[in-house]
Amino acid sequence: MNTNKSPQPNGYANAGTDALVAAMSRPEFYPTLPAAIEVRQTHISCVFIAGDHVYKIKKPVHFAFLDCRQLDRRFHYCMEEVRLNSRLSPQVYLGVFAILKRGSAFMLGPEVREPFPGAIEYAVKMRRLPEDRMLDRLLAAGQVNSAIIHALAGRIAKFHADAPSNRGATYGTAAAVWSSVITDIGQNEGFIGHTLAEDQFTAINEYCRAFITTHWPLLNDRSVQGRVRDGHGDLRAEHVCVTGGQIDVIDCVEFSERLRYGDVASDVAFLAMDLERLDARELADEFVENYAAIAGDEDLPMLVPFYKCYRACVRGKVESLRSLDRAIGATERERAHGLARDYFALADRYSRIASPAAIVVCGLSGTGKSTVARLLQHRTGFKIVSSDRVRKRLAAMSARQQVHTEYGTGIYSDRFNRITYDAMLAEAETLLKDGRGVILDATFKASADREAARSLAVKFGVPLEFFECVASRDEVMRRLERRATVPGEESDATPEVYRLQSAEFEPLAEIPPLRHRVIDTARPRGSLVGDIEDALEQLMRCPPRATSASTASGAHAR
Repeated sequence: MNTNKSPQPNGYANAGTDALVAAMSRPEFYPTLPAAIEVRQTHISCVFIAGDHVYKIKKPVHFAFLDCRQLDRRFHYCMEEVRLNSRLSPQVYLGVFAILKRGSAFMLGPEVREPFPGAIEYAVKMRRLPEDRMLDRLLAAGQVNSAIIHALAGRIAKFHADAPSNRGATYGTAAAVWSSVITDIGQNEGFIGHTLAEDQFTAINEYCRAFITTHWPLLNDRSVQGRVRDGHGDLRAEHVCVTGGQIDVIDCVEFSERLRYGDVASDVAFLAMDLERLDARELADEFVENYAAIAGDEDLPMLVPFYKCYRACVRGKVESLRSLDRAIGATERERAHGLARDYFALADRYSRIASPAAIVVCGLSGTGKSTVARLLQHRTGFKIVSSDRVRKRLAAMSARQQVHTEYGTGIYSDRFNRITYDAMLAEAETLLKDGRGVILDATFKASADREAARSLAVKFGVPLEFFECVASRDEVMRRLERRATVPGEESDATPEVYRLQSAEFEPLAEIPPLRHRVIDTARPRGSLVGDIEDALEQLMRCPPRATSASTASGAHAR
């Protein structure tokens, strides 16, 4: 592995540019004469906070993904920044202004829409947003609730629905995703030994390659279905402002259509990843669930973990570059170095948790199996194969069509149960054969059905974990009674079904304790998430052993 390929920025060490930055750092440069100027730097921009306004200039840098050495390119990207960000923040981006030089003095010139004669630089002018209303600050203050997340999901879903999709074949096919993602990840090789460990790079690279390969048809289908859009490209909490009923989203990627234009799942995953980094995992799940429901995108949760891994890598690269930028102070470089390591560690974790496995979510009706299955899907991206859906599909019924029949009859007879479990396991076998993981969501009250799932995991040499969902009888009754009032509920279970299942449910005595996790779903969702993530990390730390399915110690301990 070549570790001497660190992508060094070409720097901002330019006497003329340094002089401009010094001039723009003084209040007298601005017509409004603000009391003080705050200067912030990214790897590609220099930002000046001047009273009620913000001015941003592009650095004359050259990276593999961006060439801003020429003034005309910097003008172009300034114009693109205003055009593209006006889609989500029309009142924030106020235009592009020329910067002129008279003798040794710099001055702010007029607003321009074409290159301006005599301009030595250009600046984007913005209305300053209240920093205490940015989503990352609101999270830190404990002021983000489900209503805000739902509103934000709706805002982004509408933005995506209105965004162009005509270049989906260019940026959204499996081949295009491979070229983009694998190229980006490969560029991180130069950071090995600086902000990235070699085993992390290997795990991330192998996971992304395997994911794209095994999901090749799905990625192609989404590009045809219009799920690939000219999106945001840098959807993070610090770029979202919530003021009253208004949501502004700023700082989209203006310098690379390739980095901005992609599957909507990539934008959604970027914010979900950032929310998780900020210790808001429940809100991240809510954002994904709300977006998928609003957009009618059932496949999106299967793609989000992959894109979270990729987006964490993108941020790791950005912060690594900042950590090498000598135009930034030593303290800020050190902070960037730490952030880069955190992002790469997060990407590594995503890649390991989402490795192919077979997961069985079992338990009596009303104990929260579907909720746990969705929480698992948010972390793994595995397809959920639900007995409720498979059963009704086999009966040529809508998943939400209610069935009122006596226990053990009709589509709930022993014969139809057998057909349903066989179909579920057949679908799981297809997924595992393709190198994908699967989540089986069913009662699994009979040990014979659980043994069939164990045999399948052994056949394909993948880890297997049983999540047994439990809740108090009173809690289950409350859920089932409430469920009966919800239109379109997929499950037909009633309190009577629960009572009869309880008498028939065979304890999971044959499942090794290391592969059997009991989940009390009456606890707060945050605790459930913690238990699930712990179990997944343990599952992926231990490789499967090729033994027979009847060995109680398990071929399933991985």
